[in-house]
Amino acid sequence: MRRFLIALLLIPSLALAGAPKPYSADYEVRRNGEVLGKATITFSARGGGQYEFASSTRGTGGMAALAGVSIDEKSTLRWVGERLETIDYSLRQKVAWKTRERNVHVDAGAGRVLSSEKGNTTPMPYQVGVLDRNAISVALMQDLIAQKKGDLVYPVVDRTGIGSQRYRQGAVETLATALGRQRVIRVERIRESSEGRTTTLWFGVDKAYVPLQILQREADGETIEMRVTAIR
Repeated sequence: MRRFLIALLLIPSLALAGAPKPYSADYEVRRNGEVLGKATITFSARGGGQYEFASSTRGTGGMAALAGVSIDEKSTLRWVGERLETIDYSLRQKVAWKTRERNVHVDAGAGRVLSSEKGNTTPMPYQVGVLDRNAISVALMQDLIAQKKGDLVYPVVDRTGIGSQRYRQGAVETLATALGRQRVIRVERIRESSEGRTTTLWFGVDKAYVPLQILQREADGETIEMRVTAIR
């Protein structure tokens, strides 16, 4: 089961004009077209110019329900100049009797990023504007709100290093959703070697650029899809 989504950040007042507004959205999660579960994503402001982006997914159909699938991710973010940056990230995933946990801490003052999983901690050099994978969609929202053009590139921390993720904007199109037909901007991740994997996101032009649909297609043809059902 794949995970997607969201997160944000610190202040200069001029930068706030480009920040996504706090929101909460519900999604239907599908695997290969069949309903697998439900997800809720919440972006909220914290004190001290920080933001929190949290996503919670629960298996409600088929084997996902039987296995009690649950995935919880949380990102704490801030503004660094005109960019969002992760401060902390946590993942807790439970499938049947198996549990997986992962944590990321960004220590800009010490010039390092720490990624921890299974009792192992990997240090890596700090990069300005570094993000965790959960926060990518919020960074995309911010750049779409700011009307940035061309490819959008972000440094993203993984288990063992920091790499670049590149996203390409398409034209405005219309998407059928549970909220009715919506104008969206289609954004696709550009991989140097995709091996058949694709990631596509549709952001609502008239919904403050909240993601209305996300589609992950694996090399073997398997798909995981999130479709919005409500925005608050």
